[in-house]
Amino acid sequence: MQEMIRLTDLKKSFGSVEVLKGISFSVNRGQVLSIIGPSGSGKSTLLRIITQLEKADDGSLVIDGQELFTSRSGQAVYNRENARAIGLKTGLVFQSFNLFPHFNVLRNITEAQRAVLRRSKDESEAKAMQLLRKMELEDKALMYPCQLSGGQQQRVSIARALALDPEILFFDEPTSALDPELTREILHVIRALAEEKMTMAVVTHEMNFAKAISDNAIFMDSGVIVEQGTELFSDPKEERTRKFISSFDS
Repeated sequence: MQEMIRLTDLKKSFGSVEVLKGISFSVNRGQVLSIIGPSGSGKSTLLRIITQLEKADDGSLVIDGQELFTSRSGQAVYNRENARAIGLKTGLVFQSFNLFPHFNVLRNITEAQRAVLRRSKDESEAKAMQLLRKMELEDKALMYPCQLSGGQQQRVSIARALALDPEILFFDEPTSALDPELTREILHVIRALAEEKMTMAVVTHEMNFAKAISDNAIFMDSGVIVEQGTELFSDPKEERTRKFISSFDS
């Protein structure tokens, strides 16, 4: 099975605060990795580094066989030649949607296609409408984000990420801003992508959902991986993992 992500001994600090203290894992093509853990454990920073929104301090990262950065003399050295190609292979869906409020839905999905991939207006709009049909939002194309529910906005943001044809899709708490009914909408979309064998890494607090879709899982706390493997959902070995998982059963 083809390895899509290999992360080795990733470290990151903000000032004197050590946020990531040596994170290592791998993800194969078509697999879903769930990343769980309490707030402040470093999960979002981890995704931001992989998707190039933050810089690593040390460690190495290979995406689909291409090296983004490697460790030399205790610090991460980036391969600038690979950075853009790797960036095109990854997409990130944010918890707060991050749609452009002054663009309608269609333009939110076409803008990056035209700017980044240099697609024509017709080609980018055709791709956008195809994805809006997939998200059951075809009739919302000319609406603005403020006219949509939270669940609809998040589906638009997923469509926007998919429009760039990423090899790997990352989700950072995609349902945290949504009520339970809208949460189900988004989880249904992610589950459908998993069934299509989209390679994904999902930061989530939805434990039953994570258990159902994951090929692998990691539990993070205080910047380290405490436990790894899908069995942590039903039979956690570490006391810290047990406490965290049991908090969702009460």
